Amino acid sequence: MRSGVGAARGAEDAVVADDGLVPGIVASGPARRTLLIASAAALPVLLTACRGVEALGTPPPPPTDVDTLRSAIEHEAALVASYAALTAAGGSAAPGSQAGAAGGRTAAALAVVLADHRQHLAQLKSRLVEPAGHSSAAARAASGRGSTLQTIAQLEQAEQAASDRLIAQLAGLPPALAQLFASIAASEATHVPYLKAARRGR
Repeated sequence: MRSGVGAARGAEDAVVADDGLVPGIVASGPARRTLLIASAAALPVLLTACRGVEALGTPPPPPTDVDTLRSAIEHEAALVASYAALTAAGGSAAPGSQAGAAGGRTAAALAVVLADHRQHLAQLKSRLVEPAGHSSAAARAASGRGSTLQTIAQLEQAEQAASDRLIAQLAGLPPALAQLFASIAASEATHVPYLKAARRGR
């Protein structure tokens, strides 16, 4: 009779061990049922937690103002790259000649506008907080073909387009960011006549 009880206990140990309990610890009938009920009740919570972790892997798209700011940064960086490339190319006119004097005035005007754009770019970047590991796209200079004067004429068009684009993006922006966009748009609009005067030697 004792051996029969031992066999029964051995069978119950095996079942409990399969349920995830420590082998050798025998749970009574009611306690075991309570454990199984508790485990079943916890299952939906575990499944919900798993779904929550999966959801973290697909973050929602950034707000509209973040996309707008990133776009403005990319366009401003492209203008900076364009002016930097044109300034680095320099003029080929001989110093002291009439052409050299005109080239010097043009180079000075380009340096002023480049400094403005670098300041604009720094102001825009200061408003964007990127997550760790995020890398911004490399800025590409606008393709300018032809002489320096032709390239400046293309930059005049780019300045006007940049000003118009910033003005069109004001709606829906937070007040502080809208004020910055409006200020930069006004500055870039003034670059157009400034560059035209420099290109014409006045």
